[in-house]
Amino acid sequence: MTKPTVTITNNKLIKGQYGDIIFGPWGLECSDQHSFVTLTDQPRNAKQISDVWHLSGGRIHIAYETRKRTPNTIGLKLRIRALDNILLQDAVIRLVFDKTAIQHGCIAGKTVHHTNSDKYRLHPTNKVTLIGKDGATISVTLDHADGAGRFDPYMYLRDRDDHWIIHARLLPSDPVDQVWLRWANRFFTLSAPGWLSALLWRMPVLKKLLWRLRERMGRHCPEIQAVPLNCLCAGQSLSMEVTCHFQ
Repeated sequence: MTKPTVTITNNKLIKGQYGDIIFGPWGLECSDQHSFVTLTDQPRNAKQISDVWHLSGGRIHIAYETRKRTPNTIGLKLRIRALDNILLQDAVIRLVFDKTAIQHGCIAGKTVHHTNSDKYRLHPTNKVTLIGKDGATISVTLDHADGAGRFDPYMYLRDRDDHWIIHARLLPSDPVDQVWLRWANRFFTLSAPGWLSALLWRMPVLKKLLWRLRERMGRHCPEIQAVPLNCLCAGQSLSMEVTCHFQ
């Protein structure tokens, strides 16, 4: 029986392979309005000192673990503890798979084919599945999520460039503390005044339309969307546990 082979260094999965399916690197993400924390890309406006990250809005302590639990499962744990009161957009466990040997993906009962749409197919579900061209199945399950009463769990499946991307994600729940209505491109980011963003958010039709609009619509949509933020108070924590099953 095929078993996944993985390279885990400093608690991070660097690369792996299951039959013909190649995956990695895996990591975490977290954002406030002006800072972006990541282990697999370039952080923005964020500085790491040991396990403490200094963001524009405050400090957070991050504990992250990757462990091969059994020959056919890999477990990932994330805990973000606020050291200061801080407004956060999200907390994420991120898994990346090469698209070449994968036939399609499944989320919330829907079959998804890779078209490089860059759509964030986001659902309040606890499972995403990838089906290999050789019949192999990879399932990612969100086994535990604690949003401190202010963040709700979601998962998404995204087809971007040469990869499938799966996120387990904690996002602000209503009523939100702040709404950031923005238009971003590679040259600049424009933000609507806070009072206008809050006003539009109170209109159900506009709220539904603008909530993470670009993420939902994909690469051909302008970078216009409303992003809610909730305060994680000093001492509070967000946590998630994810398992990747190889079958």
